[in-house]
Amino acid sequence: MTSALLLVRDCIICGVTLWLAPVECVFDMIESELVRRGVELEDVDEVARHAA
Repeated sequence: MTSALLLVRDCIICGVTLWLAPVECVFDMIESELVRRGVELEDVDEVARHAA
């Protein structure tokens, strides 16, 4: 039973990873286009501080 649960967990992780890969690619393309147009992007740490 444990091996079956581990297999199902791995399948879920793989499925989510494959589903999110195109989304990550689109965000990277949007970010690079913004940089190309001269928009200054905030650092991740700064965004986290503003949200807190």
